[in-house]
Amino acid sequence: MLSRTRLLLLVATLVTGIAATFWITRPFRAGEPESITRADAPQRLLVQPGDVVLRHGRDRQQLVITAEYQGGVVRDVTQLVRYQAEPAQLVHITPSGVVTPRANGAGSITVVLGSAQARVPLRVENVEQKQPISFRHEVIAAFNVAGCNMGACHGTPNGKNGFKLSLRGYDPDSDYVQLTRDMNGRRTNLLQPDLSLILLKGSGRVPHEGGQRFAVGSFWYEVIRQWLAEGMQSESPSRLPALQRVEVLPGHRTLTWPGQAQQLAVLAYFSDGTRRDVTLLSVFSSSDESVAVVDRHGLVQFKQPGEVAILVRYLETMVTVRLAMLRPDPQFAWPSVPENNLVDRLVFAKLKRLQIPPSELCSDAEFIRRVYLDVCGILPTAEEVRAFLGDRDPHKRSRLIDRVLERPEYADFWALKWADVLRANRKTMQLDGVHKFQAWLRAQIAANRPWNELLSELLTASGSTYTNPAANYYRVARDPTTLAETTAQLFLGVRLQCAKCHNHPFERWTQDDYYGLAAFFARVKLKNDPLNDRSPGKPTPQAEYVYLDRSGEVVHPRSNQTVRPKGLGGSAITEEPADRRQLLARWLTDKDNPFVARALVNRIWFHLFGRGIVEPADDFRDSNPPSHDELLDALAREFVQHGYDAKHIIRLILNSRTYQLSAQTNDRNRDDTKYFSHCYPKLLPAEVLLDAISQATAVPEKFAGLPLGTRAVQLPDGEVNHAFLKTFGQPARELPCECERESESNLAQALQLINGPTIHQKLREPNNRIGQLLAKKLPPELLVEELYLSTLSRHPEAAEVQAVLQHVEKSPDKRKAWEDVHWALLNSKEFLFRH
Repeated sequence: MLSRTRLLLLVATLVTGIAATFWITRPFRAGEPESITRADAPQRLLVQPGDVVLRHGRDRQQLVITAEYQGGVVRDVTQLVRYQAEPAQLVHITPSGVVTPRANGAGSITVVLGSAQARVPLRVENVEQKQPISFRHEVIAAFNVAGCNMGACHGTPNGKNGFKLSLRGYDPDSDYVQLTRDMNGRRTNLLQPDLSLILLKGSGRVPHEGGQRFAVGSFWYEVIRQWLAEGMQSESPSRLPALQRVEVLPGHRTLTWPGQAQQLAVLAYFSDGTRRDVTLLSVFSSSDESVAVVDRHGLVQFKQPGEVAILVRYLETMVTVRLAMLRPDPQFAWPSVPENNLVDRLVFAKLKRLQIPPSELCSDAEFIRRVYLDVCGILPTAEEVRAFLGDRDPHKRSRLIDRVLERPEYADFWALKWADVLRANRKTMQLDGVHKFQAWLRAQIAANRPWNELLSELLTASGSTYTNPAANYYRVARDPTTLAETTAQLFLGVRLQCAKCHNHPFERWTQDDYYGLAAFFARVKLKNDPLNDRSPGKPTPQAEYVYLDRSGEVVHPRSNQTVRPKGLGGSAITEEPADRRQLLARWLTDKDNPFVARALVNRIWFHLFGRGIVEPADDFRDSNPPSHDELLDALAREFVQHGYDAKHIIRLILNSRTYQLSAQTNDRNRDDTKYFSHCYPKLLPAEVLLDAISQATAVPEKFAGLPLGTRAVQLPDGEVNHAFLKTFGQPARELPCECERESESNLAQALQLINGPTIHQKLREPNNRIGQLLAKKLPPELLVEELYLSTLSRHPEAAEVQAVLQHVEKSPDKRKAWEDVHWALLNSKEFLFRH
């Protein structure tokens, strides 16, 4: 073992390892001195909203002031301008741009910065009117902002310490009872509001496990206190104007250094025609706090250049705004990079805007290895590598892509990917069912069946799960709600689970959406397959029969009413066919469906690049935006226009320069982890790695009950008891999620590679690759070349050949010396990682 360790260290310094590197740029520091010239000399000022109307004494308005500079550069200057009201006695304006009423009347507000100024009309009404606090529109919103009703606090299903609120205020009636009636009303004090337990604990004046949620005298404290002082009134929903929409100002925006902050204002529009500023009653969150953070006042502060989505939620309405901050380098020059197709055009446009130059093209050796692994899950043979590297045709990469897409291993590998998330395992499908389902799935992929047809067959499948393998879909998810969740996550890219008990806290999906989707499956039933019986005395795994019952409905848990089927975000369907699932399949495969094509092409991109355009690949939501919106939309259109042809999309991506970029980074793209400026190395999946070891050593793995030569990628079941596969993250297929497959390295994997039985036994096999090469009595130099070509898919460097030959020559046992060499190659990062 000592000689192997030394050899590994020696070869590791020569073999092209894919070590992780990190690039430290000049840190971005909030509060750095700003350009006085830029701050004082905008070409124009823009005030939002375009008018200020205050309708009662408690009304307020957050202003957003934007300075526009030469070249289209914009910057938020809300806290830098000088405010002036005319007449001055009408309102008070804080330095942060908050306007509150003082006296009734009409006038204007002027903002000034340097020589630029802008004016908006102002109207103040009913200052003397004491507008009552609205429990539903204000108190619930104040609890939302304070976090009292979040899942980790009193919004948990069982509450905390006897106090339970509905999660994020989705059930105001229940919350009102909890606050005013539960525990004999001990949480509220009408005579002395400040002594109410809800305020004492929330402000931290008495011990509170959740800590201080708001300060005494703060806006949120005063909303709750005033409601208590007014007698804890709760309005009937029918007497309140309905919330129609929410607008966030200034909307999507790109800032340029030195602008590093953006004030947001939130406007709520109601059915009575009124508009109200609800900035302080809204919950703000950032999609990436390493890039930017946002406070309770709606002020976004960038920590470094980048992009974020800011999710804004007022009551149950959510709006997302996309913000970006760039720090242009006047010395930056975009390199002259060829664009092979629409993928490159859209990826490079984003990189150019962010001033991130792409890496160079990967080598031919890297390319052939990458394509074989990504498309087929196998290594190219030494002969295939040698032929490709020797080919001088400038179009040889495109021709190689066409060839690998037609190999039978393509269907094996992509069937494995889909079998994982479709949860093909013997626990739910029985062993025979898994085999039949995997064979059906592989046949669909091998035939390149259009995905709209494949989805329709899968979702409308009925009959015996053995004679119609697609029907096994209904053995994994066996009830309408689980089927709704599974279908949404797999084919819409939507994680709908949170909407089962309440409206989704981070997305626009409601319980109506959840149960509307579940209603499509309300009449799907299963029973034992009566035709599966065999001869007496011979037990057989039980097949099931999927059928449609004549009745069956989904009931909404809040209204206790029957729910009609509906697609996400759509209207209830009144049509009643014999099989509701046909309506679902028709909706899913409609060319105008906004979900399916984007979800499927994103999943393909994820498998080819190691991360999705939306990441995680099955988590589409407004608060988790795509890294490249236009690219995702373009690929989805391409997918639909070419008949839901998966191979067409794969071929398009593989032919792009973006896919063919090197993993070697440059000075400017080393810290890029989501814009695809270079290849992202990733550890080979468990099955692919085991097959690669078997292929490199020429010793097939033995799997119980399966013919010798069966590759790990071809295993139909996720429940194979194989130590190597489980150590390297083979999923049990219990979740409809790519996340179940472990991709992070760990100590157990290192031990398995260094001293585990899998590699050890294959290296000691007498007739393995080393044995075969030694039997041919090849010159040592050629033997080294064969090992490198079959293991690393490239020719060895001269220094590597010399190091290996020196090791072999010094060793008394030549066979063991060659085993050491192969062991070192198999343990190198260049072998273990896709790069």
